[in-house]
Amino acid sequence: MDNLANMFQRTYRVEFETDPTTKQVTAKLPTLNHTADFGDTAEKALSNLRDLATGFIEVLLNEGKEVPPSDTTEKGGVFMSLSLNLKTGPKAKRAKK
Repeated sequence: MDNLANMFQRTYRVEFETDPTTKQVTAKLPTLNHTADFGDTAEKALSNLRDLATGFIEVLLNEGKEVPPSDTTEKGGVFMSLSLNLKTGPKAKRAKK
């Protein structure tokens, strides 16, 4: 079977905040249930968020729940693209565009 046929992809807009006291950076995906993680730098926060968001999508897929559609990138900003290999697991309920 073709590997591309097993790929699940989404792209979400990322929002950042920096804590004024700790200087920790928080990266958040509002469309993906406000999934958020933090780090000492924006890069570390994004890396942590990618792991968390991928796991969250895997849970949604395994439970047969709807995964929010990708955000539109027309207005610019920072976006995170996530690709998951579906293999032969449960099918996701894909949100209608």
